[in-house]
Amino acid sequence: METTSAPVQSLPAWRIAGLAGLAAATAAACLWITPETAKSEPGIKMELPNTVGKLWGTEQPISESEKAILPEDTGFAKKLYSDGLGNDIHCQIVLAGAEKRSIHRPEICLPGQGWIVKSGEVIPVELGNGRTLRVMKLTVARPVTLQNGEQRELTNLFCYWFVGKDTTTPHHLSRVVKTNLDMLLHNTNHRWAYVIVSSPVLRGFVPGGKDTAETLAGIKKFIAELAPQIMPDTVFKN
Repeated sequence: METTSAPVQSLPAWRIAGLAGLAAATAAACLWITPETAKSEPGIKMELPNTVGKLWGTEQPISESEKAILPEDTGFAKKLYSDGLGNDIHCQIVLAGAEKRSIHRPEICLPGQGWIVKSGEVIPVELGNGRTLRVMKLTVARPVTLQNGEQRELTNLFCYWFVGKDTTTPHHLSRVVKTNLDMLLHNTNHRWAYVIVSSPVLRGFVPGGKDTAETLAGIKKFIAELAPQIMPDTVFKN
């Protein structure tokens, strides 16, 4: 018996374009979620200094929740800096291991810690080496109960930026795009890290507590002195 095949129908141009876009997105996603066989050299020094300006650093333990969520080979450096007068700044570096899921936008995990993200914006920080570093500044808040039983809202300023091999960015999306493009075009594998610098706004909570503007000024001064110590000058070439 002679068989005949059904006539082949051509796909509309819009559908072809859609399929091509889906294929490209799938390829990028595979690059993003596939574990890497080897770790590339990090673009940051994974050792926080003992002092930054007049602030002394004290090693802080990694929380159990961080250990549970992140892969075992994730790198950490974490210190609390204080001048002994009530001015505290928290600093942490998280370095990706073989799996890229170690690095994410802090906005994802902050709500799980009880913080409400009020606003976010990119701000420039003039560094001590004459460079300018762009960081993401989040204003977050959560309710706290004082010793007298009064409930108040505590504000925290939370600044972060991502550091790759010879590059830095305050944007999560830019990091993802650059990762995939550099892997495809330049065979460069960024082992990303992100740096977090945060401090509570204590005006009204403790005597002499700083307001929002003063707290931000302290954070920017801290970053200006810290960043050149942990990041090579080459990250600013882009």
